[in-house]
Amino acid sequence: MPDGAAAVEKLRQGAFDVVITDMIMPAADGLAVMRAAKTADPYSEIIFLTGMPDLAGAVKALREGDAFDYIVKPFPNVEVLRATIDRALERRHLRLENVRLTRELELQRSTDGLTGALNRRAFFESGEREVARSIRHREQMALVMLDVDHFKEINSVFGHAAGDAVIALLAQICRQELRAEDLLSRYAADIFVCLLPSTVQEDAAGVADRIRRAVAAQPPEIGGQSVTVRVSAGVTARQDSDRSLDTLIRRGERALKLAKEQGGDKVSVV
Repeated sequence: MPDGAAAVEKLRQGAFDVVITDMIMPAADGLAVMRAAKTADPYSEIIFLTGMPDLAGAVKALREGDAFDYIVKPFPNVEVLRATIDRALERRHLRLENVRLTRELELQRSTDGLTGALNRRAFFESGEREVARSIRHREQMALVMLDVDHFKEINSVFGHAAGDAVIALLAQICRQELRAEDLLSRYAADIFVCLLPSTVQEDAAGVADRIRRAVAAQPPEIGGQSVTVRVSAGVTARQDSDRSLDTLIRRGERALKLAKEQGGDKVSVV
């Protein structure tokens, strides 16, 4: 690049793994280039080329700006630059790997291992925020609770592997019917709860019924035998007096209990 301004403009168009820049340049200095690089990619590694008079600025950039290193001009040979670039790329790789592992650990901490749905803790954390947002913006919200009918019998007759297959199937079908903004959680062994923002009760009941029918239409095959699966669903919607997710959950549980008491394979609304 002919000057710092040209480098800043280039960085606005895309990110680079490593950026090598002079400290003092016309139009924009090395610190401006570093800021543009970090905006494009926070993990971009910055190497400053600096003369002795501006060495203090390079050291400050290392301390305060997350730059990787500096090389004092004139540097002995190109191998010094190449070695510095290699070390910068290695640090970038390690930092990105750390980010990946951190996200993976967070995913494991917040999801159910069998289904990938949110666990209860993560569901309540996210759900309470959604309820608060719904109240604040006076938006509709609905909740669906789903329970596999006669789940204990499935486990008893076909084994726990069959039970796991049924749970995984239900989670898969839920995802197919839910939107990206809906929350899905494995609430208990064979019970799932879905929180549907910006959804009226009638539409939520339609979602629940589609899930119910889809499960019945896809009997899993276990040990060469098709296993008939039915689910019951309870549906409710947020009322003006509701101030917490727990209130919705309790009403959803009552609706689910009603569906069970009516013989199962039903959607009940309260």
